[in-house]
Amino acid sequence: MSEPSRRTVLIAAGAASTGLWAAAAPGAAAAEPPRPAGPGAADNPVVRENRAEGSGRWAVGAGESRGVDLRAPQIQAYASAASVTPDESLTLNVSGRTAATCAIEIHRFGHYGGARSRLLHTAADVPVGRGWKLTVPHTWVSGLHLAVLTSADGYRAFTPFVVREPARRSDVLAVVPLSYAGRRPYPGLGLPEDFGADTSACQWLEEAGYDVTYATEEDVRARRVDPRRYPAVLHPSAVALPSPLALSEPGRTDPKVRHQAAALLDGLIGRHR
Repeated sequence: MSEPSRRTVLIAAGAASTGLWAAAAPGAAAAEPPRPAGPGAADNPVVRENRAEGSGRWAVGAGESRGVDLRAPQIQAYASAASVTPDESLTLNVSGRTAATCAIEIHRFGHYGGARSRLLHTAADVPVGRGWKLTVPHTWVSGLHLAVLTSADGYRAFTPFVVREPARRSDVLAVVPLSYAGRRPYPGLGLPEDFGADTSACQWLEEAGYDVTYATEEDVRARRVDPRRYPAVLHPSAVALPSPLALSEPGRTDPKVRHQAAALLDGLIGRHR
């Protein structure tokens, strides 16, 4: 992650092996506060969002789907932008080689009582070989989202994107390394290499009840989001909380590392209140 500002520095949470990085004012110490954050620690848009019913139907295998051929995907798509704000439009450029139509579902990652995602939108019989346009509802909360494409013959691939809310000054800004600058899908299933770490990080943040908004590295570089406005800035791909913390195992986290991460974030947030 590029340096957010000359007036911010990157500090580590606990031992370097945790891999959790946050931005704080120069000279700020990573002192441990009296308590770590916990689920329901505060009422904020993220806590309210995670009260909604979750869904696991995005995964490969759900609904008798199967993953695409990793070398020659039967269906794939890239987004017109890596991030959008509510009320903006996003176009998925869908291509395929085995079926004329596909279904598209949009999921948001979080905790959702352990379900890990929430189904937000569905579209059936989407033509393959052209763009599919989505206008993001103003009610959608900032987060890491996933377009799930399932071809008519059952092959499944993914296109991730971020919904950002730059006008909302949350306690935590999570910066995701996601880009479609090359105007092509990510290889294989369509997911970036560190997507499992990104989703596990956001699930942990939202389970803990933090008020977090999301942006991409491109958003920071283009100044669509100003990291100086936030008490803590995280780069989710650098979060190791700890191994094994894979997309399929978000709950297997060392309690000590959880406490270290929460202690740092609580300290940073507390100093800005």
